[in-house]
Amino acid sequence: MDTYRNVDSVMRKYSEKIKSADELYKVVYFIRKSFSVDSIRLRACFIWVTENINYDMDGYKREDPRSSMLEYGVKNKKAICGGYANLMKFFCDAFNLESEIVSGYARTGKKDVSIGQSNLKANHAWNAVKVNGNWRLIDATWATGSVDETKEDDPKYYKDFKEEYYFTPPDRLIFNHFPEQYKYQFLNKAVPKDKFKKWPLFTTQFISDSIVQIYPDTALIRGKVGDTVCFRIKTNFNPDKICLKTERFDKADYTATVLRNGEWLEFFYPLDVSGNYIIYLGFHDSRYSYPPFVGYKFEVNVAKKN
Repeated sequence: MDTYRNVDSVMRKYSEKIKSADELYKVVYFIRKSFSVDSIRLRACFIWVTENINYDMDGYKREDPRSSMLEYGVKNKKAICGGYANLMKFFCDAFNLESEIVSGYARTGKKDVSIGQSNLKANHAWNAVKVNGNWRLIDATWATGSVDETKEDDPKYYKDFKEEYYFTPPDRLIFNHFPEQYKYQFLNKAVPKDKFKKWPLFTTQFISDSIVQIYPDTALIRGKVGDTVCFRIKTNFNPDKICLKTERFDKADYTATVLRNGEWLEFFYPLDVSGNYIIYLGFHDSRYSYPPFVGYKFEVNVAKKN
């Protein structure tokens, strides 16, 4: 973003070696000396964290509590969500910015496509920071990189900065981040837990896209071979087509022509393959195939013969 171009450049060039949490004062001093506006200082802290701390995949697999600790994260240059949130909280405190660590449920991958019957237990942490009188939401963990869960028994982390998780509008973040305390939704009308649980899997691409509404708006779609599912998307984006993809069920892949009906895009997906599988939807135009923005779980049975 142009607003942050200078501060981002400065912080990505900052090369001071920080070996322990006790040395974080060096980063604080550099930021205080370099920038005078609170919102820019906060951005500088965020860039330092996302540049210098990688996701601790091993710690996550082992459920190692140290991965959430400030000292461990700084010393080893890796953390899980709690570690990232604690680092952001440290910097906010250093600059006298009112902030909170928000714990809740985040929907991350294919295991979370359909969670309608699940009990939501907190599995993630992010930050709320008060800037210029307004509460803003930050997820430094998800901004830093991504986890590829193609191989369920061997997920891989890769660095992949995502602007979407800095000052994410509350009405967008709620699609894949559900706080334990409703007040941290920062919405005029809170989203109920049951509604969140029934939603499809909304990805980062959905958060960044101009999609307002989508139907079906429940994750689980049941049908039988020969049925057709109508999808409707309220957006001002005008793709040529929609690509529907599976991971291990290629016969269910499909490319649909998009029809514009006022504010809505409409397309149809024929259920030609029986079985249980996950379908991801992504826009496609003449220049580019966009990452998937939503995922559904399909349960398709063979039509009974009369």
